[in-house]
Amino acid sequence: MRNRTEALKVQKIDAICAMVNDRLHGVKANMVEKFLRQFFANVAPQDLIDEEVENIFGATIAVWNYGRERKPNQARIRAYNPRFEEVGWQSSHTIIEIINDDMPFLVDSVTAALNRREITVHLIIHPIIRVIRDEHGLVRTLLDKNSNAECAIAESYMHLEVSEQTSSDALASIEEELAHVLQDVRSAVEDWQAMRRTMISVVIELEKLSPKNNRKDDREEICAFLRWVEDNHFTFLGYRQYDYIGTGNDLHMEVVNNSGLGIIRAPEVSVFDGLREIGSLPSKVKGFLLDSGLLLVMKANKVSTVHRSVPLESIGIKKIDEFGKVIGEHRFIGLFTSVAYNESPKAIPLLRQRVKNIVKRAGLRPASHDEKALINILETYPRDELFHANEEDLFEISIGILHLQERQKIALFAYPDAFERFVTAFVFVPRDQYNTQLRQNFQMILSTAFNGEITSFYTMISDSVLARLQFIIATTRGKIPEVNIDDLEQRLIDAGRSWGDKLHNVMIADMGEEASVKFRHRYITAFPTAYKESYLPHAAILDIERMEELHNEETLGINLFRPIGVDDDVLHLKLFHVNKPVSLSDVMPMLENMGVRVLSEVPFEIEGSGMKHPIWLHDFEMRLRGNNECELANIKKPFEEAFAAVWDNRTENDGFNGLVLNAGMTWREITVIRAYAKYLRQTAFTFSQDYMEETLLAYAPIALLLVKLFTARFKPMTTKHDREKIIADLTDKIHSALDSVTNLDQDRIMRRFLNLICSTVRTNFYQMTENGQPKSYISFKIDSQSIQDLPLPRPLFEIWVYSPRVEAIHLRGGKVARGGIRWSDRREDFRTEILSLMKAQQVKNAVIVPVGSKGGFVVKRLPLGCSREEIQTEGIECYKTMISGMLDITDNISSTDIITPQDVVRYDGNDPYLVVAADKGTATFSDIANEVSQKYGFWLDDAFASGGSAGYDHKKMGITARGAWESVKRHFRELGHNIQSRDFTVIGCGDMSGDVFGNAMLLSRHVRLLGAFNHLHIFVDPNPDTSKSFKEHQRMFNLARSSWSDYNTQVISNGGGIFDRTAKFIKLTPEIKTTFAITEDVVSPNELICTLLKAKIDLLWFGGIGTYIKSERESNADACDRANDQIRINAREIRAKVIGEGANLAITQRGRIEAALSGIKLNTDAIDNSAGVDCSDHEVNIKILLGAIIADGDMTLKQRDKLLEKMTNDIAELVLADNYDQTQALSVDSYKGLSLIDYQSRLIRKLERGHLKLNRQIEFLPDDEAIINRISEGKGLTRPELAVLLAYAKMELYDNLLDSDLPDDPALANDLALYFPEILRTNYSKAIVEHRLRREIIATSVTNSMINKVGATFLNVIHEQTATSSVEIARAFIIVREVFSMRKLWSAIENLDNKVPAVVQTKMLIDIQQIVERGTIWFLRNGRRPLDIASYVNDFYPGVSALKSCLIEVIGDTERDNLRTVRSQLEDNAVPQTLSHEIASLEVLSSACDVVRLASLTKLDVRTVAIIYFKVGTRFSLDWLRDKALEMVSDTYWQKQAVNALVDDFYQHQSHLARKVLDHIKIDLAGSKEKSQQMNEQPKKLMSHNNDVISTDDAISFWSTNRLHDIERTDRLLFDIRSTEHVDLAMLAVANGQMRSLLAR
Repeated sequence: MRNRTEALKVQKIDAICAMVNDRLHGVKANMVEKFLRQFFANVAPQDLIDEEVENIFGATIAVWNYGRERKPNQARIRAYNPRFEEVGWQSSHTIIEIINDDMPFLVDSVTAALNRREITVHLIIHPIIRVIRDEHGLVRTLLDKNSNAECAIAESYMHLEVSEQTSSDALASIEEELAHVLQDVRSAVEDWQAMRRTMISVVIELEKLSPKNNRKDDREEICAFLRWVEDNHFTFLGYRQYDYIGTGNDLHMEVVNNSGLGIIRAPEVSVFDGLREIGSLPSKVKGFLLDSGLLLVMKANKVSTVHRSVPLESIGIKKIDEFGKVIGEHRFIGLFTSVAYNESPKAIPLLRQRVKNIVKRAGLRPASHDEKALINILETYPRDELFHANEEDLFEISIGILHLQERQKIALFAYPDAFERFVTAFVFVPRDQYNTQLRQNFQMILSTAFNGEITSFYTMISDSVLARLQFIIATTRGKIPEVNIDDLEQRLIDAGRSWGDKLHNVMIADMGEEASVKFRHRYITAFPTAYKESYLPHAAILDIERMEELHNEETLGINLFRPIGVDDDVLHLKLFHVNKPVSLSDVMPMLENMGVRVLSEVPFEIEGSGMKHPIWLHDFEMRLRGNNECELANIKKPFEEAFAAVWDNRTENDGFNGLVLNAGMTWREITVIRAYAKYLRQTAFTFSQDYMEETLLAYAPIALLLVKLFTARFKPMTTKHDREKIIADLTDKIHSALDSVTNLDQDRIMRRFLNLICSTVRTNFYQMTENGQPKSYISFKIDSQSIQDLPLPRPLFEIWVYSPRVEAIHLRGGKVARGGIRWSDRREDFRTEILSLMKAQQVKNAVIVPVGSKGGFVVKRLPLGCSREEIQTEGIECYKTMISGMLDITDNISSTDIITPQDVVRYDGNDPYLVVAADKGTATFSDIANEVSQKYGFWLDDAFASGGSAGYDHKKMGITARGAWESVKRHFRELGHNIQSRDFTVIGCGDMSGDVFGNAMLLSRHVRLLGAFNHLHIFVDPNPDTSKSFKEHQRMFNLARSSWSDYNTQVISNGGGIFDRTAKFIKLTPEIKTTFAITEDVVSPNELICTLLKAKIDLLWFGGIGTYIKSERESNADACDRANDQIRINAREIRAKVIGEGANLAITQRGRIEAALSGIKLNTDAIDNSAGVDCSDHEVNIKILLGAIIADGDMTLKQRDKLLEKMTNDIAELVLADNYDQTQALSVDSYKGLSLIDYQSRLIRKLERGHLKLNRQIEFLPDDEAIINRISEGKGLTRPELAVLLAYAKMELYDNLLDSDLPDDPALANDLALYFPEILRTNYSKAIVEHRLRREIIATSVTNSMINKVGATFLNVIHEQTATSSVEIARAFIIVREVFSMRKLWSAIENLDNKVPAVVQTKMLIDIQQIVERGTIWFLRNGRRPLDIASYVNDFYPGVSALKSCLIEVIGDTERDNLRTVRSQLEDNAVPQTLSHEIASLEVLSSACDVVRLASLTKLDVRTVAIIYFKVGTRFSLDWLRDKALEMVSDTYWQKQAVNALVDDFYQHQSHLARKVLDHIKIDLAGSKEKSQQMNEQPKKLMSHNNDVISTDDAISFWSTNRLHDIERTDRLLFDIRSTEHVDLAMLAVANGQMRSLLAR
């Protein structure tokens, strides 16, 4: 490993050298490279290999340049923070560079100085570089390290990286201090030899000293000691000589001039504080200085700046005159060397004598155990103390220690410094008893006793049973109190009494002796020293109780308490956790959010021999935020429960938890507030959650009132009267309290919470689980119409499900609604996503029984780095939570009874219909939803979620794709292209494994798929072989979870391929460039996708998720699909002829409109892919039907499933028929174009006023000004816009029908039956009639039948002409539909697809619409209200049928010629003869109802009446007048209304004239019969032998006899009008008036 790192270091240095040679040149480069290699030669590899080359290069150049110039004997020092923009390199540390003469002690002195400043040193580089400098100090030559060249200088280059110091003052201070230190080092090194020589001189002087005043053996021992000191046992750092001047109180020390050496050269530098004024010292200290002892070894007050940062040692040798008087001293300062500390005292002069004297004085038997023990005590005695202490103190202490032996007791030994600067105390304590707390207790006792301060302590723990503590207690000279050492020792003994002993005593007292035995074994040794130092044994008993409650790592013990004596706003929280400590990064935010500020945290690991696992205890000291205070008794339980709930993930960790302390709420009550806040954030509420938290905490009393209001509204077991009174009182209090909220934003927040609570109609909050615990989630059913400022469109209801794990929303447009549940990834705004989908679902569901709904959920706690399976598992659990939350508050049905949910207070009516379906992310979840439904015993059972294992597999059926394909086929059919028999080019979004994309590509063998893309790949086939590609598509579709990468590339045409979307670029082949008209050779994947979307092709098919097309006026943000922002195009860039939107939201609505205005044929996603929801609706309703049969015992579940499977194709036919009809309706209205725009504009305004509250901005419908512009441009509404109107027309009609008695009309039994497959109609007709949703099915069927066939504007047009309700209009429509057998005609036209031009089919449908409109108006004006459908059908169907059979015979010549012309034109377009005749007859049949009614009134047969009716019309030009009216160009709505009124009047005139003629004929016949009987003659005959009227002209003439003047006037008027080239509205109005006058006669 070392060799490898060394090699990496060499590579790094070589790389830097290469950079040097690259950036520098010549001699300079050579010198820098040489310097660099020497500079880094001894640097540890790991300090180099991870650093950037650029930074190492910069650092090298920096230090080299800095050291190029240096004056002799001066150190260069700089501290700076390199920044790239300033010096070309950078470091996260502060850099210190020092260039100095090489000398000892540089590195350790510098690092010691930095350590004193508490600056961390991260790196030191300190090579010795040999250089030659010129007279200016510039480097001229850089030598090898071993060079002995003349004039060479060995220099220390130091590079240090230390913790960053950002302050310029700090950097300057560092430089100043280091300069002082280096000067001290230089001084010490320069004077070192001089100090040694001085020491020898002093020794010689001592040796010559007269023995008059001292013993010879003492003097010799001192001299030996001093020679030992000089012999490399002492690092000399300074020397100074003093003279004692003066006498008595004036006696003082004076520094001998020029005597100073080393670091105390300067006289002003002090070594001892306060010793120079000898006369003022205490007598004891003065005596010590002036006695006859020659040697003073003591600690100086000054800390060494050289070598080691410790107090300097001072060796003083007194100067004695010939009289034995002390007249001065020689003082050497420095540090004992390590050798001195390691050498035995018996080998050190002076110490050896002391040891010998003490042993001798002890009088122990030589070589005995005690003597050896005493010698060991002295050998291990702190060396400094051996030098400093006097022999008497040493003897007393060593003997005392000897007497201790191995006894485990506390003992104290202490003695003062000779100068009373400090007291040294030795405390011996049993090793196992020693801990930090005990040491701190000792420190407090000792410092108090000696009136000083502990400046340092040293601990020695060896194999002895006793630990030795040495304390240095700084004292004030003259103020050390008299201390009784025995009493002081006893106080230490009391402080050191065993905590465990005390705990055992408490256990016995609290638990009893028997229980204490068990707990003593488990816990007596379990508590660590730190715990014992922090808590009394009584506190441990409480902690033991908590620890006994812990069972596993998931359990957390909690204890909130307030220690005695702390402030009222201070609390402590203890947490207990098994096996491992809790993570502070988890706990701290929890506590902060609960409204406290953590002051400190102390962890303890409690582990005993009797415990299975260690337990970690954490003690948090906390202070309440603000000026809050609280009663512990009131908040202890709520706080502990709330914290436990956060810890267990039962509630979230956020600022709302502060309401526990601020408002006294429980965590469950806070969850209500939080759930509402989360909902508000989803409704695009202006304010952030943080601000809502701040507001509720600021107004905590109001927040508490809000929770109380919620409780009053929804807590069960409260009488209605009491509940209403409590609610009223609380509401008043809240409103009053809100007056105190001065900030408008905060007022708005609080009022919104109030609004939400009042808008909530149900909740599961008070429901409990089977084990009696609250549910892990909350669901609210909310009246969306009551919520303030809710984004449009507003659902009828929504269910909000909240938990820490998942959030979910379900939006419903009505009580009977259906839609999918989506697994959303838009956590911040998924309600917005679901709302847009619900809006689309409303439109899509216009074709089925339920109105639109949509649901979605977000998974909030996905494990980090989890697998796909783990994600799926979590998603399923969240989905189940959502479903459960919805079912919790949904009514159930049992037989005919409504079962309300348990413990749910309802503020709405019965609401048992709830179904769901699959959507993005939940395609396979239907069985899961049904399992939940069955678990709840929900009445829909497995009909709750369609598409499960016992339902219709949409992918297997291909129903969604087939439905959308109906749209595509119609678009192409209208372009004259049958895609089922002719090839067509396609670009698609999706892949063959997808339901919508894969199925679609298999719906025609003529698909030429030029390209496609999904989220992984891009598929391009420039010239596909349809036969081969179809087979490969089929193979891919059948291959489980296939992707484009599985495609057989051999099938792809030349130049094609499959490209990864993660590639940086794609190289294009000539074939691709040609096919897609690309000029570039290389494009990015996103650019290629954009090109595909813009390709000139036949069909652009969307079968994958995403929004890929927008309007030019929209931004990418408007598309709400950031994932596809890079590939989205504008609608005007599309060159496809047709777009099929098999997937949701592939195009924005504005994009669709823009595309349609550009001539592209497309609908909306709601139209194209509605088959899926339609299929699901049929499945649910069939299951409801069969469920009732199963309940009656007439079918088993197994039989039901087989029947469902058998009906698969029948269901598909019913569903696809709806797709066909809806697109047909759009085609018809689109064909009518501008002729409808006035009616459409009025319909839009009506819908805006109606209960649906149509919003043009939301639905992107044109405003009035835009409509005017469209008219001026000759453009009507586009198909996407027509689709919206179609849906709204259906929704409005459906709602009105459902609110009426129409669905209860037995005459609509067939409409109900036709919803179901034939096999059900045949075998279960009775059950169909009794279906639970029969009313809804009938309303839906009638709505679809009506709007699909007569258009969105039909209702409004009829209403404006007749002032009748939509229900009556529907009745009239049904009558017309049945009387004229319209279903037969519609079917016949539809059967002509791809057989006749599509435009011919459209025109035939328009012809049918006209007669339906005329017939509907007729029944509304002439029928009895309410219209009896069955009665009118029975009355009119035979007559109309009879008229049809003789029509060609009874109409006039002109009508007959017109009929034959139209019929011939239709036959020329391949329309079958029979159908051609029926369509051609429609115009004339507009009068059928008049004819049949006249026949009924006159009791004449239809044929007879028809002859008179049509003859009258011819005679008075009424047919001609109607035709002229219809030919008129009507520019405005009112002109159209005027024309319609004239046409209606002309029909009415014709009917009235015919009636008058018929009545006259009847009177004449009756008179003729009576006269003939009197004269016995044959009466007149009206009918000839072939049943023709004998003479209609005669009949009319006979009627006219008494009206000749009026008739002549009428004839003249008609002649004048018919003679005019241009007939205008005024002429027709005059003719109408004349007809009215004629009839009045």
